[in-house]
Amino acid sequence: MFASLHLPDLPVIAALRAFPASRGRPCAVLPLDPEAMVEKVKLPLLAVNDAARDTGIDAGWPLNRALVRCPDLRVLDPHPEGEAELLRELIALAESLTPDLEITARDTLLLDLSRATPRQAAAIAWLEVSDGELRHVRAATPDLARLAVRHPACHGKVVSAADMQALPLELLGRLPEGAKWLPLLEDWGLKRLGDFMELPRQSLIERLGPVAGGWHDLLHGKTCRMLRLHRAPECLEQALDFEEPVVSSEPLVFVFKRLLHTLAARLAARHVAVKALRVRFHLESGASLAKVIRLPEPRVAEAELLRPLQVMLDGLRLKAAVAGVALDVETTLPSAAQRDWFIRQLPQPERWTDTLAQLEVLLGAGRTGIPVPPSGHRPDDFKLLPGDGGGVPVADGAFPACPVPLRRFRPPYEVTVAFEAGPRPLALLSGPFRGEILEQRGPFRQSGDWWDPERSWQRMEWDVRLAGVKLLRLAYLPPERWEVEGEYE
Repeated sequence: MFASLHLPDLPVIAALRAFPASRGRPCAVLPLDPEAMVEKVKLPLLAVNDAARDTGIDAGWPLNRALVRCPDLRVLDPHPEGEAELLRELIALAESLTPDLEITARDTLLLDLSRATPRQAAAIAWLEVSDGELRHVRAATPDLARLAVRHPACHGKVVSAADMQALPLELLGRLPEGAKWLPLLEDWGLKRLGDFMELPRQSLIERLGPVAGGWHDLLHGKTCRMLRLHRAPECLEQALDFEEPVVSSEPLVFVFKRLLHTLAARLAARHVAVKALRVRFHLESGASLAKVIRLPEPRVAEAELLRPLQVMLDGLRLKAAVAGVALDVETTLPSAAQRDWFIRQLPQPERWTDTLAQLEVLLGAGRTGIPVPPSGHRPDDFKLLPGDGGGVPVADGAFPACPVPLRRFRPPYEVTVAFEAGPRPLALLSGPFRGEILEQRGPFRQSGDWWDPERSWQRMEWDVRLAGVKLLRLAYLPPERWEVEGEYE
C-alpha cells in the first residue's frame, strides 16, 4: 500500500506566512520567472487562497482576467524560503509514519506504507499543517496515489483503478510528456480518464508512442515502480522552542516523545542506532544546561530511547523555566546477537542503567558509583568512582576481589560477648546470632590517625563460625564495645 500527501496552494501559504497582514483577503502568487515578468499581466496565477477562490478565480487564470473578476486581489511575491520550510514540515510528518518516502513535487510526497503498522497507516488521517488543508490518498500503486491526491474528491480515500475513471483528463498533464499530448486527446473528445482507459492500448502505442502505453498500464494499476527515496539529512539534531516557558516534566516528556518519533524513522532509514543522547535545555533566564545520556547498548526503538530521558527528567532540577530544547544523538552500527532457545538470556543491560539513574535521582548526584578503598584500612572509608553508561569502571581493579561476599549490617548489631583475656571471643550472648563460637580467625588489628588524638581509632576483627554454619564478622572497639558487622554469604 502506498500513500500520497499533497498540500494545495503551498506557494500562497508560504507567502502569507511572510506577509500575515494579508490574511483573510483574496491573494494570489505568480510564478517566479524573471523572463516572463516583462508581461506580468498575462502570467497565469500559480496559486490562490480560499478567499480568492470564493470569488470564482483559481490557479492558472491570467492575472489580467483575475483582476477583472476580483479587483481587490492582492498579488504576493513568491517566498522560496517559506516554501522550503513547508516542504520540510511535510517531510517530518511523513517520516513519523515511514522512512520510505519520495518527493514528487515541492507540494507532494509519496509514502511506502508496506513497513508501517496498521496503526501508523491509519494515523495519516490525523496529520495536519497549520494554515493549510493537507490532502492524503492511499492506493495500491504509487502513481495512482500521486494522480488521485490532486483531485479534492479523492481526499481521505483508498482509490483503485475503477475510481480513476471519473477523474478529469487534465490529470494526465501530471505524467511525463502528458502536457504535450493533452490538447490532442481533448481534440479526440476525451473528457475523463475513463475515456482514455477504454481506448485500445495497442492503438494508443501506434499513434502516440510507447509513453501512451505506459499511461494506460499506470491507470489500470498494472505497474508498480520503486520510489526514489528521499535521503534523511546528515544532521539528526532537532530543536523546539516553546511559546510559553515550561516548568514541569510532563510537557517535556511529550515533546521528547514527539522528537524521538521522527528520530526513530530517520535512524531506520540510515540503518544506524543510538549510543548516546545529547540534550540541551534553553532556560528562560538565557542560560543553557547540557546533559549526555550514554546507553548500555545501541538502541533504535522510540520507547527504549524515551525511557532514559524520562528518568533524567525525574531528577532534573532547573533554576528557571525551560524556553526550548534541543536533541542530538551519537550513532553507531546496530548490535546483533545470536539467541538460544534453551539458555536463559542475560538481564537486559538498559535496565541496569535505568536502575543507576533512578538511584541517582533518589540519593543525589555523586552518591552512586563503584566503592574503592583508599590507601588506609579504616572501615567504611572509601571513595566512589563513577562508571560510564554501561557500568564499566573508569579505573582497572576497582571491583572487589573477595571470593566470599560480606553482607554488611547497617547499622551493625551491638552484642554482648563472652571472652577471655586477650581479648578472645568465646560465645555470643545477645543479638540476632547467639551461640558458641566453634571456629575463629583473628584478631585482625587495625588502627589509624594515631598522630591526631581527636581522630585516632583502633579495632580488632574476627571471622567466626557459629553452630549452623553461620559465618560472621565480629569486631571489638576498645574499651568495651562488641559489634556484629556482617554475615558472609
